[in-house]
Amino acid sequence: MQIQLADINMLTIDSMFELAIELRNKGELKKSINILNEILDNYQIDDKTYGIHAVLGGIHIDLGENNKALENYQKATKLNPESELSSLGLYLTLAKLNKDVEAIYELMRYLKCNPAYLYKDTLEELLEGLKEGYMTNYENEIRKLAKENGVES
Repeated sequence: MQIQLADINMLTIDSMFELAIELRNKGELKKSINILNEILDNYQIDDKTYGIHAVLGGIHIDLGENNKALENYQKATKLNPESELSSLGLYLTLAKLNKDVEAIYELMRYLKCNPAYLYKDTLEELLEGLKEGYMTNYENEIRKLAKENGVES
């Protein structure tokens, strides 16, 4: 059995990604960012790139670097519009940046074509928020998406 160069690159990428996750879990966030950026800078990868951006987005949130998180979550959702984790990360980051309209549009974009799993808690929170006068301009859409996804008001 011959090992191809592409196989070696994938092993390297996978081991680097695992190391970055390990470092993130240990709280060594800057080191994790460096490794993830090295993967993005030095390897051409297609099906995993969105995941790297999603992880980077989460790390930047942990560091309070919301604009960098936003940039990475936007890249992740562009690369994989059906990733609920990336979409939810983008939604939450937009909300942290007080970009509520863009946040609700991201939620609606995702849920228009995909079922809610991770978004169920968010829909419950939005229904509660409606009672307090939050996002009332989008009440019909929120209630419709909640109902379609089995979230009760």
